[in-house]
Amino acid sequence: MLKKRWWDKSVIYQVYPKSFYDSNNDGIGDIKGIVDKLDYLKDLGIGIIWLSPVYKSPMDDNGYDIMDYYDIDKQFGSMEDMGNLIKEGNKRNIKIMMDLVINHTSDEHNWFIESRSSKSNPKRDFYIWKDPKPDGSAPNNWKSIFGGFAWEYDDNTKQYYLHVFSKKQPDLNWENEEVRMKLYDMVNYWLDKGLGGFRVDAITYIKKDNTFKNLESTNNEELVNINGGSLNQKGIEDFLSELKKNTFSKYDIVTVAEAPGIPREKLKDYSGANGFFDLLFEFEHSDLDVAEDGKWYTPKKWTLQEFKDALFKSQEVYNDLGFGALFLENHDQPRSLNKFIKESDIGQASAKMLATIYFLLKGIPFIYQGEEIGMTNVKYESIEDYNDISSIDQYNSAINDGLSKEEALEAVHRRSRDNGRSPMQWDDSKNSGFTEVEPWLKVNNNYEEINVKNNLESEDSILNYYKNLIDLRRNSDYSDVIVYGKYIEFMEDDKNIFAYIREYENKKLLVLANFYGENIKVKLNCNVDKVLISNYDLTSISNDEVYLRPYEAVVFGVL
Repeated sequence: MLKKRWWDKSVIYQVYPKSFYDSNNDGIGDIKGIVDKLDYLKDLGIGIIWLSPVYKSPMDDNGYDIMDYYDIDKQFGSMEDMGNLIKEGNKRNIKIMMDLVINHTSDEHNWFIESRSSKSNPKRDFYIWKDPKPDGSAPNNWKSIFGGFAWEYDDNTKQYYLHVFSKKQPDLNWENEEVRMKLYDMVNYWLDKGLGGFRVDAITYIKKDNTFKNLESTNNEELVNINGGSLNQKGIEDFLSELKKNTFSKYDIVTVAEAPGIPREKLKDYSGANGFFDLLFEFEHSDLDVAEDGKWYTPKKWTLQEFKDALFKSQEVYNDLGFGALFLENHDQPRSLNKFIKESDIGQASAKMLATIYFLLKGIPFIYQGEEIGMTNVKYESIEDYNDISSIDQYNSAINDGLSKEEALEAVHRRSRDNGRSPMQWDDSKNSGFTEVEPWLKVNNNYEEINVKNNLESEDSILNYYKNLIDLRRNSDYSDVIVYGKYIEFMEDDKNIFAYIREYENKKLLVLANFYGENIKVKLNCNVDKVLISNYDLTSISNDEVYLRPYEAVVFGVL
């Protein structure tokens, strides 16, 4: 029997604070700006806000490089502002979820400053330091996620430190018990302030292969992706169990982990009532277009069948475990409309179709800011307009591999993390109503057409469709089916249709969607009752056949 929790019927909205709303007109979004927009989120039907990092940071990786876990970065506001956001959220029955980044810190964190000061410093072992090879080179051939060696040489102590991500993000040494206890104290400090939970960043990287041996190269390249030495390594379960016991289990909160690399058979250890976390992000469906070598300029072609398989495989697991974390977009991904829909077909129908198919799967839906109004990728004219580290790295990699500047920029247009980080489009005034001064990142050129104001004024808008989906999930006769019902496959081999059934206590609904831009006739093998929601006015049914127009999505009650 699934234990019911306060967050079961919630919809979680991810705010990327730097780009959400600028309350003091310095070009950067801030915490007061989020407070200013709480009523908008309440009206949308949001129950939890996940806040990307607002801790004190040099911002080498947009806040995922933390220099002080106990302070708020000045560009976002103050600890008082953070307390006010929690308080004002609670008034509106909206809980705040913070990002928890504990695989690494900034190289400007006091721990690391002390650690690198000398080999004998008490905090030396807070991070992972290794001697060079006899020729002075890095300890092994591990390649960081952001490109280049995962080791950075320190002139002062003549050793290398490990960084899975940027060289400004040294990895913490989780083998050191003192490090772990200090992290747990910090987690509890924030939970005592009344947070509703945490989104836990890159958590499956915390355990390393402590032999630090070279990884085998499959393509004769000098460096090999660090995943083989740092992702989901044997023994990580001990750390995660201890983390939960010392922190999360003491509070009535929700936790969601960014946890790549988990084999499907181990999902039960990581997710659900008895798992290390309540929810897991799985990225198979969102990375379908990423080539094995990770290079953006060689995008992988994918099929609807692969997309369905990626989503549906985990659905079957969550029939037993509880909930998945359902998402199309986040701060690390391009916009879903550009990723999944042909450019000429991007519009209201296709946006509503995508919303329908993911929102009613078994799990907790996440909406990324701007998704609910149909925001699309930016196409900046120059690489200089981009801020994202990985975009610049991928651009340079493409140029080094012989591509033209135009070809390299096209790859960045398609995949850049800045696609999701451009300022929120509130209205059609200058800078999209995000700020009155020049924003930290350019606003998308289509802001005069795609914005919250236009969506609010149109009854048939994408925003209002999201509101209806949320209402169907939270307040309808089918709420329990959507929240607690099991997933049942339906027409799983059809090359054009995305469909599934949800069932709970003898009540069923059918989600049926045309994933493409042509009319399709679908033969139903079940008796349908009323239409619960649809992205077209009237759905045509005749003799157990449904006629679906381009990108039509319809949800039926099933008799």
